[in-house]
Amino acid sequence: MNKKILWLAGIIIIISAAILGFYVIQKQQQEAARVNIHLVAMGDSLTEGSGDEKKDGGYVGIVKNDLKKREDVNKVMTENYGVGGNRIDQLMKRLETQKDFQKSVKQANAISISIGGNDVMKVVRQKLLDAQKKDFTKASQAFDTNLKELLDEIRRLNADAPIYLFGIYNPYTTYFSEMKVFDDIISNWNAATKKTLKAEKKAYFISINEQLEERSATKVGKANPNLADDFFHPNHSGYEKMANALYQKIVKSMEDGNIK
Repeated sequence: MNKKILWLAGIIIIISAAILGFYVIQKQQQEAARVNIHLVAMGDSLTEGSGDEKKDGGYVGIVKNDLKKREDVNKVMTENYGVGGNRIDQLMKRLETQKDFQKSVKQANAISISIGGNDVMKVVRQKLLDAQKKDFTKASQAFDTNLKELLDEIRRLNADAPIYLFGIYNPYTTYFSEMKVFDDIISNWNAATKKTLKAEKKAYFISINEQLEERSATKVGKANPNLADDFFHPNHSGYEKMANALYQKIVKSMEDGNIK
């Protein structure tokens, strides 16, 4: 009787050890499969997080927190090279001259960019109410030339990391809803940017028009609920929408094996 009990106990111990070993190996495999994300964000005040009343780092801080919650993500590191007021030529100069910036781009496995809003606003400030479509077309052409150079420089430093570029949006849809020409300008600008990105491997355009522009007739003459008190930058809610759009793109890149 005692021998039978000992025999059964031995079988149970062996089976238990096998099950435990299976789960340990499975856990190790899961851990090995989890991704470390190193996101380098560059650009203007939208990357810097201006207008985020919760001081949560704008879309960069929000998307970091969202990604950390995923079971297939091990850890998330973000570096923010956003500088308020930057146009694309100024961003390019920073990347060409700042060694720490270059080092971060080399080490990244995901890169996000917000740029272009200040390039548009430069024309608005120079021309004010006399601005015409041709003025913005010329500015857009110069922007796209600089964008190609920026993408080339990024790829010189990092050949593989997916690049996510936010489009620009019209912040004046509630207070100047009658200015339809500005909608055309934004639309044409974004279309040209998309075309430039299509020529680049693993470069993705993120449209934020629908997320940030307020088109409801009941909001005409009122503050856009997605924008900060300056009526230009996103507020925390607006940045959440930007972060969600970026999050979806990053997850798709992970699923496609482009972030490792």
